[in-house]
Amino acid sequence: MEIFDITNRKEFMAKLLKSDLFESFEVREVISHTAFKLIIDGKRNKEYFNDIQNDSDIVYSEYLSWSEIRKHVYELMQGHTLPTYFKIVLSTKAEKTAQLSPDAATFYLNITFKDNQITCSTGTAYKSFTLDKSADQIWDERIKQFLFKYQFI
Repeated sequence: MEIFDITNRKEFMAKLLKSDLFESFEVREVISHTAFKLIIDGKRNKEYFNDIQNDSDIVYSEYLSWSEIRKHVYELMQGHTLPTYFKIVLSTKAEKTAQLSPDAATFYLNITFKDNQITCSTGTAYKSFTLDKSADQIWDERIKQFLFKYQFI
């Protein structure tokens, strides 16, 4: 697990909420503290999607993608007053996870805003217990390169 302090906060938030840069991630959870505390569970309500699509042959992933929920989160975050706290937990899709490591169930990117600071932390969920942490190291390095490439750190 690595923790990265985001130095270019304005650009990071613009890319997160207004662009497709994070579209390849799934949403596990969004927590926002404004005038009220809001918790969004990223787990897909498949019954809802089957009802509106009227096509039971469509296979949906277990979690909503960031592209499906990003605009809603943006609407919650915009305004004259910043949230006092927010946390967005993103994870890799199954294909990306398998590409990076056969031992991992998923990789996490936790984005936290607290005390006027934004941090990103990484995490790995393994399929079974292992002492080999090479998947962690691969993911940590990928996120570091990603954040550096876009000049967020």
